[in-house]
Amino acid sequence: MQDIAANLSLTEQALLLAAFFRGNPHSQTHWTSSCDQVIALSLFYTGDMSFADCEKRFETGYVSPLYDNDGGLLRDLRDRYNELIELIRRRHDLISGGGNLDTPADPTYTACKLTQDGIRLIPDLVKLFPAKPDFANWPDKNELPPK
Repeated sequence: MQDIAANLSLTEQALLLAAFFRGNPHSQTHWTSSCDQVIALSLFYTGDMSFADCEKRFETGYVSPLYDNDGGLLRDLRDRYNELIELIRRRHDLISGGGNLDTPADPTYTACKLTQDGIRLIPDLVKLFPAKPDFANWPDKNELPPK
């Protein structure tokens, strides 16, 4: 699994790790919105969002800070969302998506989750990134696999 992780970009690694914590659980059969949370956490992992800003995005009512005054997705989120969609298209062996990812719909209306192979990468990926902010209002959908 380390070979697979090593062949992924830093952004791809961050997206996969964020999808583990904030995406739909692998066993979940129906899709629920998660891409907005995945992209925000991945921005924290890559250093493109501060701890405080990331935590703020996960407060109750978190959706409004994702959009600008004209209703468009903030640029950093839009760019990372496009990278997530591309990752889902290229690496369906590691991550799958739900919702309209072809047009695409806003990330608050789409979802993603790791495959079993994606989950197997998590022990390697968690070593590469800083500790995840503790979001009191948003419990993680998955916990780290036992060592």
